[in-house]
Amino acid sequence: MTDWKTQQMIKASGWPLAPELLAPGADFNAPAEGGLVPWHWACSEGKAGLVRHMIEHGANLQDRTPTGQGMLHMAARSKSFQVVMLLIDALKASGAPAPDEGLRSFLAKTFSKGHPDSKNRLQQALKDWDRLQRQAPPARSD
Repeated sequence: MTDWKTQQMIKASGWPLAPELLAPGADFNAPAEGGLVPWHWACSEGKAGLVRHMIEHGANLQDRTPTGQGMLHMAARSKSFQVVMLLIDALKASGAPAPDEGLRSFLAKTFSKGHPDSKNRLQQALKDWDRLQRQAPPARSD
């Protein structure tokens, strides 16, 4: 059973399919009707509340579209700074690899004309991600 707050967030998101596909415990990475993947849709549409909800309930942060596009790139294409930062924070916390130069360049270009604080926050978040990766112990090969 989905609580009232979650039901309202799902309704407000504009999700075009059955709301139970976004309920806690649902597989957000599974294709639904017509191949629409809830997690991909939320990232590409810049739905911050929905993305936060999905992250909190186990969405695969490193999922990719059939064409190989990652969720961070999709969020940048939506031009939703809030969704980009939610993903960066979650990916950093999960120990995911930092974005490559191509994605960094795309992120910088996408948010270069926005508020200076946004641009600075993005740059700092990427620097922090790099620092965390350098500090992480090397992966063991058993």
